[in-house]
Amino acid sequence: MTRLESPVHSFPLTADCLLFTAYSFFILTQTGGPYIFSPYATSGETMRYLKSVIALLLLAFVAWSLYGAVMPVETYLFRMVHMGFVFALVFLVHPSFKKAGTWGRGLDVFLAALGVATIVFALWDMDKFIRRSTLPDPADFFMGVAAIILLVEISRRVVGNTFTYVLIGFLLYSYFGNYFPGPLAHKGYDLDRIVGHMYMTLEGIFGVPLSVSVSFVTLFVVYGTFMDAAGAGAFWMELSLAIMGRSSSSAGRGAVITTALLGGPQGSGVATTMSVSPVMWPILKKAGYTPNMAAGLIAAGGIGAVISPPLMGAAAFLIMQFLDVAFWDVVIMVIAPTLLYYLGTFFVVEMEARKYRFAPPDATGKTAWMVMRTRGHHLISLIVLVALLGIGRSPASSAIWAIVTTVITSFISRDRKEWLTPRKIIFAAMEGAANMLPVAALLAAAGMIVGTFSLTGLGLKISSLIMSLSGGYTIPALFLALVASMVVGLSLPITATYIMTVVMVAPALVKVGVPDHVAHMLAFYFAVLSEVSPPVGLSPSAAAAVTGGNPFGAMMHSWKYSLPAFLVPFLFSSSLLGANLLIIGATLEGFILAFLNGAGSLFFLSVGVVGFLGGHLSLIERTLLIAAAVIMAFLPVGLSILGILPVVIGILVVVRILFRVRRRRAQDSSVAG
Repeated sequence: MTRLESPVHSFPLTADCLLFTAYSFFILTQTGGPYIFSPYATSGETMRYLKSVIALLLLAFVAWSLYGAVMPVETYLFRMVHMGFVFALVFLVHPSFKKAGTWGRGLDVFLAALGVATIVFALWDMDKFIRRSTLPDPADFFMGVAAIILLVEISRRVVGNTFTYVLIGFLLYSYFGNYFPGPLAHKGYDLDRIVGHMYMTLEGIFGVPLSVSVSFVTLFVVYGTFMDAAGAGAFWMELSLAIMGRSSSSAGRGAVITTALLGGPQGSGVATTMSVSPVMWPILKKAGYTPNMAAGLIAAGGIGAVISPPLMGAAAFLIMQFLDVAFWDVVIMVIAPTLLYYLGTFFVVEMEARKYRFAPPDATGKTAWMVMRTRGHHLISLIVLVALLGIGRSPASSAIWAIVTTVITSFISRDRKEWLTPRKIIFAAMEGAANMLPVAALLAAAGMIVGTFSLTGLGLKISSLIMSLSGGYTIPALFLALVASMVVGLSLPITATYIMTVVMVAPALVKVGVPDHVAHMLAFYFAVLSEVSPPVGLSPSAAAAVTGGNPFGAMMHSWKYSLPAFLVPFLFSSSLLGANLLIIGATLEGFILAFLNGAGSLFFLSVGVVGFLGGHLSLIERTLLIAAAVIMAFLPVGLSILGILPVVIGILVVVRILFRVRRRRAQDSSVAG
C-alpha cells in the first residue's frame, strides 16, 4: 500500500487542477502572452510554441501545489509530479548555454523530456515500482541513474557548482564507503542499492525536503510574489524610512528596520538584501558609510529575514517536518532569537554611529501615519496568515487564504497599477513558479544527501565522533556543532546547510542533554549565520555589487554587525534556563530572565567590539566586556557566583566608562565657559 499526504484519498487527475492553468493560459494568449521566463531570444513559430509551453508549465507547476493543498493526494504521486515539473522547467528555463543555438535548444528539450520520462515510468505502475525498490530491474536501474544524473545537472544549473560537488561527493561516499578511514568507513553499496534507495523510496529524491517544497514552500513563494505585485515592497520601504528618525544612527537603524520589515514577509536573505540595497545605499552613503560598511550592514539585516516570522524560508518548514510539530510552533520558537538578532545588530549600529559621527538622513516628508493610511492595507494579508497559523490551520491553507486576501485588498490601493487583475495574478503566479525552481531543485538534491545519511548511517558516525571529541559535555559539543555548520555553510545555501548540520550534529546534541527542538533551532540558526560569514558570504557579495564595495570587505563588515548574533544560539542552547527563549515549554519567569540575560550579553559584546560608549574604551575595558558577554551566554545569570559575577563586572565597567565620559564633558564645558 502507498501512503497519502492526507488521511483519505480517491484521486482522479480532475479538471480542478487544470482549471486555473487553462484559464490562465487563455488570458495569456489574449494579452499577447508573457514569454519573459524563456531564455531563448530566437524568434519564429517553433520558439513561440516553446515559450508557450514554458508559460503553461509554470502555471501548472503552481496549480499542482494548489490542488494538493485542498485535495488529498497520494504521497508518491504528489512529490513525483512536482519533481516532473522541476525537471521540465529547469532545463527549459535555464538553458545549457547562454546563447543556445539549435543544438543547445534541442539538448535542453531532450533532457527535459528524459526527466519527465523518469517520472512517468515510476508512476506507470507505482505499487509494483515501490515493491521493487530493494531489487531494481534493468529498466528501473536505467531510469534511476538517469534521474540522479539529471538532478545533479539541474543542481549545477540553478544551485551552483559547489553544492553540486558536495552532492556528487556524498553519492560517491555511498559507493566507495569501504575505502574511507576510521569511523567514517562503511561496507559500501552497489549501484542497484543506491539507485533503489535514491529513486524508488521516500528516503532520497522524493524524501522530506521535496515534500516541503511541493506542500509548503511553493505556496509561500507565490504569496511573496503576489505581495510584491500588489506593491507591498514599497510599503515596507516607506514605513521603515518614515520611522527611522533623524539622529546620527538613523540611517543605519533605517537599514536594519527596512530589512526586518521587508524580510519577514519575503523569507529570503539574498532577496531582501537585493531589494533593500538600491534604496538604502544612497541614504547610507550620504550619512558617511563606506561602500563596504553599507553592504555589510544591509546584508546583516537582510539575512535576519530567514529567521524572521512569519515565513522564514524553506528551512523553517523542514524543522516542522523533522520535529513533527505545527508550523505555528516553529514561528513561536523563532520570535525571541529573531528579536535578539536584530537587537544585537542595533547595538552595534548605535555605538558605531556615535563613534564615527554619521550624519542624520534628510526628512522623508512622510510620517508613519501617512504611510499606514495610504498603504496599511498590505498588513491585512499578513494578519490573516498569522491568525490562521495561530488557530492551527495548515501552512498551505493559511498561505492560500493569505494569497486570496492579498488579491482582494489590492483593490483598496489608490494606485490602479497595484490592483491584482486576472492578468497580473497570472504574471505573479508565473514569477512565483520561476522563483521556486532553484529552491525546488535544491530541496530535491538535498533529499539525496539525506538519503546518503540514512543509507550509510553517516549521521550516527558523525554523532559518535562529536560525542567522543566533546567528552559528552554540552558546551564543547555546541562549539563542534558551530564549526561543522560553518564549514558546511562556507558556500552552500542556508537550506542545504541546515539539512546537513541537523543530520550530522542534532543526534549528538540530544545525547549531551540538549532538547530536540533546541538542537534543530540551533542548527537552523548556525546555518543562517554561515550566510554572512567569510570567506564566502552570498548576501554581503550581493550587496557589494550594488554599493560598489569589495565582496570580502563587505563580508567582514557583515560579520562585524552580526557578531553579537553569534552568541544567540548559545544563549538558548547552553542551559535549561536559556532554552526558555524558545518559549515552547518555558515559564514566564524563566523567559524574562533568559531574555534580559541575552540582551545584557549582546549589549556588553557590542560595546566591547565597537570600543565606544560616549567615548573610546581602553583595551582592558573592551576585553572585560567581551569576556562578561561570553560568560553570560554560556552561564546565564543566576544566584551562583559564576552567574552573577559577569553581570557585575559588565555593569561596573559600563558605569566607570559613563562616569569618565560625563567628567570629560564637564571639563570641556568648564574650559569652553
